[in-house]
Amino acid sequence: MKLNDNTEAKRILSELYTDINNNKEIDKNDYSKDFVLKTYNLLDKNYSETYLFGRLRDDRQVQHVLNHMDNGSKYQERIDQLSRNLNYAVN
Repeated sequence: MKLNDNTEAKRILSELYTDINNNKEIDKNDYSKDFVLKTYNLLDKNYSETYLFGRLRDDRQVQHVLNHMDNGSKYQERIDQLSRNLNYAVN
């Protein structure tokens, strides 16, 4: 039994990877695309979502790419939420 369900985090990373890959002009050296892929792979190795998304939030090159994407602000908001563990509500 898995302790956490990281389906939402994987969905966001998958969409982000696809959007970066479709827009070749933004990420010319593929740094951000590779960083997102590494983050996705580390989720399977039980790394903390807050740690991994905090690294995405704090990386300057990833933020530069997000700032130049049409829907980058949406991704920045979700990355910020997951880096602070705001994905869960307390009843």
